[in-house]
Amino acid sequence: MKTTNLYKLTFFSFLFFLSAFIESRGQNIFSKTQYTLQSNLIFSTDKYTPFWLSANQYGEVPDKSGFISFRGSAHKEYDTLYHTSNLKMKKFGYGYGLRAVVNAGKVNQALLSEGYIKVRYGALELYGGRKREVFGLVDTLMSSGSFIWSGNALPLPKIQISIPNYTPILAKGLISIKGSFAHGWFGSTDSVKNYYLHQKSLYGRIGKPNWRMKFYAGFNHQVQWAGKPAKPFLDELSGQIISKYQSDFDTYIKVVTGVSLNKDSKGVNQPGVPVNEALNRAGNHLGTIDLALEWEDEKKRILIYRQSTYEDGSLYHLSNVSDGLLGISLKIKDKNSFLKNVVFEYLNTSNQGGPLDAVIGAIAPQLMGQDNYFNNGIYKDGWTYRSKILGTPYIIPYHRISSSYPDSLNVNENFSINNRVEAFHTNFNYIFDNFQFITRYSVSANTGSYSNPTTKKIQHSFIQNIRYSAKNYEFNLSLAFDQGQLFNNNYGINFGVKRSWIY
Repeated sequence: MKTTNLYKLTFFSFLFFLSAFIESRGQNIFSKTQYTLQSNLIFSTDKYTPFWLSANQYGEVPDKSGFISFRGSAHKEYDTLYHTSNLKMKKFGYGYGLRAVVNAGKVNQALLSEGYIKVRYGALELYGGRKREVFGLVDTLMSSGSFIWSGNALPLPKIQISIPNYTPILAKGLISIKGSFAHGWFGSTDSVKNYYLHQKSLYGRIGKPNWRMKFYAGFNHQVQWAGKPAKPFLDELSGQIISKYQSDFDTYIKVVTGVSLNKDSKGVNQPGVPVNEALNRAGNHLGTIDLALEWEDEKKRILIYRQSTYEDGSLYHLSNVSDGLLGISLKIKDKNSFLKNVVFEYLNTSNQGGPLDAVIGAIAPQLMGQDNYFNNGIYKDGWTYRSKILGTPYIIPYHRISSSYPDSLNVNENFSINNRVEAFHTNFNYIFDNFQFITRYSVSANTGSYSNPTTKKIQHSFIQNIRYSAKNYEFNLSLAFDQGQLFNNNYGINFGVKRSWIY
């Protein structure tokens, strides 16, 4: 049996037995399920949707503007984490999620943007399917987007085992951890067929839950691997015809551990392995190393976080240490305060270990350099899924800004052509009566990439969101604009109505 078919069989068998197990644990698995129905109308003065109307929407909002969207969802969360009598954690819980989207207009599409089943036993959780997630230490709701996994793209189908919440392991909660380990499916693109995702994370917290100050640190590791090229090709340096990429168990162990294929000086002539992997690692490895400091009292919560990215050896040598996401988040707990949340962020991806050419300012060629964030020589669609960037939306693929580059440029449409960016981001959340306001503004300086540089392009993007809630209904109005040199000047609107209920 082919490896791809084996993985698919494993995935669907997992979902079947998981659903059967849940059914055996209760009389009615659909009780206490939250349902929503939503309709949105989105249009703009340009053919594209304004930046903040489409970014970090889990791939549900197309880049092309002028459409109506219909969305429906059903979610069941764990009944509760604790017994009400003695506050001891329940051993077992289950839940599921389903979310479908239909867009009609300039873009016609039907999406299953979520569809998963999950079970929890003690601190452990197991789930299979598509599920909305963000990886990295960040203010999830107010951020411009976590660097490596922001919620900008449609969720990948995965099987994941995790400790989703910080769980004490030492000194009655002085040290707590959470983490995850997953296998996912990218599917196929024009360049690579049937390739996989390996994903894991581990984060620790120092400080008991009731302490005012806590320190967080951890990492996440993402790998695109296996599959086969859409067309076999000649790897000129090794003289081999490459018709598939390694997917055996030994390769999987190397993917998980990040061990170099050139360990013990094996060199370039490794059967079935292209040279750019033989001299490096199996697959496309990337991720972030994160730090955060939190202060919390009765009136406020302050979170300061830093995400440092790695794709090559530059972070190890500290040559790209200036790159990453830096943020500060303030949450006001006072119910009488109109201001609820504020976030300020600074993103820098312009260094990338420096250029390799000493003539134009290389830090040192032996310290890597030109990391070319979110791009890869084998997985030519890069760090994207269904044409959307998986990480920070400020790194933008070619198809979205092709008008800013020569027509003769020969690159993949999903190539992250704008990956050298400096951006400042602000976000305010405030309330008047039954109206909730979210004001988001960003300004970025964009210089393309080392391989496709461009003159600095300044871009301003803004969105004002207004929500009004009445009983089971929520009315949503968003006004957005883009002004600058990266996108066309553009004004857009999103009007939506949502009804929610629990049955």
